[in-house]
Amino acid sequence: MLRTKKFFPRALLLALLAFTLVQFGCGQQTAAPAKVLFTDPAQKIIELSDANFSSKLLAEAVTLSPNLLQSNSHVYMGYWSGTWPAPSIWNRTNLVTVLDAINGAVTTEATYGIWDEGTTTAASSQYPSYITMNKEYWYERAGFKNGVGSIEGVWYYDPHPVTFAQADQIWGIYSQKYGDMATLIRSQTGRTPEALCFVNGAKVNRIFFAFELPELVTLEAKGDVIVRFPTTYEAKWDNPAQWLTGTNNAPTPLPASTITTLINKAYN
Repeated sequence: MLRTKKFFPRALLLALLAFTLVQFGCGQQTAAPAKVLFTDPAQKIIELSDANFSSKLLAEAVTLSPNLLQSNSHVYMGYWSGTWPAPSIWNRTNLVTVLDAINGAVTTEATYGIWDEGTTTAASSQYPSYITMNKEYWYERAGFKNGVGSIEGVWYYDPHPVTFAQADQIWGIYSQKYGDMATLIRSQTGRTPEALCFVNGAKVNRIFFAFELPELVTLEAKGDVIVRFPTTYEAKWDNPAQWLTGTNNAPTPLPASTITTLINKAYN
């Protein structure tokens, strides 16, 4: 059992929690931006909830990859989620491997591997909206005490305090809007995109199960996306035998108790 008060320095625990929470959903792991944007979380939720945000995100994708929406393009949409206590890098790294393989493949058709960060796994291909989300440091700000806290070793006062529930909602809505790009992609390419989901070990209350999966279920029902889950961490994108098809094949989520206990010990 983790004894935070006796053996675990509070500051170190808070840093660990912030790092862990950032890894518990699709996206949300990148080099620290140089400037913090203290966006009002209520305004951010309104911005992301706008019906046109998916179109905005897709427009950013096309700017980065102009041929993305050409007729009959086969688009693969990546998803990953963190694991606890095992490092989430397992899911993320394997998704990156798959996306890189798709984008580097020599095929008779145009194939694209995208995710909620960008049109490739390179930093140069990140959506401007995703870059802004990271500069807003939602989870780190949620860890501030009385509006005061440090980010990358610098102390700040947050004029728009953030709760963990708001941070989850913000990243969750963003991920849903990323998923909704599937409808637009299908309508413009004439081909149904595939969602490749590395989410083993995801918590029941984290981004994938709370936000992304429900959206994928809706999109799947409309015929706008084909959802696949790997049967092995080393699954190859072009080997159908290594994937289970359908949202009904999502792995069983882990309970929320572990991370909830740590948050309560650190902030209560």
